[in-house]
Amino acid sequence: MDERPVFTDPWWDLCVGDPAECEQREALRTELLAEVAPGHTLHRQEVVVAAKSEASDDVVVELAGGRWALVHLTWTGARATPPRPLTKFFDTVAELERHLHDQKSGPND
Repeated sequence: MDERPVFTDPWWDLCVGDPAECEQREALRTELLAEVAPGHTLHRQEVVVAAKSEASDDVVVELAGGRWALVHLTWTGARATPPRPLTKFFDTVAELERHLHDQKSGPND
């Protein structure tokens, strides 16, 4: 993990290492993996949950190769039909931060 995004309100940075953040990060990863079905762009990809929105069901995940994704969880606890959970990809931290700051929107915008 080279460059890290800076998360501001309403985002909760889950990579600071406190026990509460570690527990939340693992719970969100478990939900994400439960929702991602074969055929989804995140299926079988390694993901690290980096942040959670306090204003929506969105999470930011880090992918291999320095890519990032904004994912809108469905909270069904079961596999969703692709393209759900809705996902938007970013090639750089700068693109992700710009989207989070400027758009204040989820992956479907």
